[in-house]
Amino acid sequence: MDDMDEGLIKLTNHKDHPTNKAYKVFFFYKKQQADHFEKILLTKKIPFEKGEEDSAKGDVYMFGIRKTDNQEVLKINYETLGKFRSPFITNKWAQYLILLLGISLVVFSLISYFQNN
Repeated sequence: MDDMDEGLIKLTNHKDHPTNKAYKVFFFYKKQQADHFEKILLTKKIPFEKGEEDSAKGDVYMFGIRKTDNQEVLKINYETLGKFRSPFITNKWAQYLILLLGISLVVFSLISYFQNN
């Protein structure tokens, strides 16, 4: 796959194979993710083709997988992405602040609702 142009916004890390429509290509920019993905594919005995190429973002690790295995591989893909994702809000105090603000909004909404009825 010599063209890894993902467009302006990358929403997924997979797309149809450019030359073989029976395959889908899953790609990762982090070796740790790619290694984990490959390990699970091997464990579940799902056949795949593997490749690596350079891009503007660095190395891209690609896996060609038959579309007949797509449902199972999508689950493996999302598990892999979830395992290595970073939290949306990294500071614990900020997490608690957002939680407190959310609870406060619900409480004030309930108080307002009951006062107006």
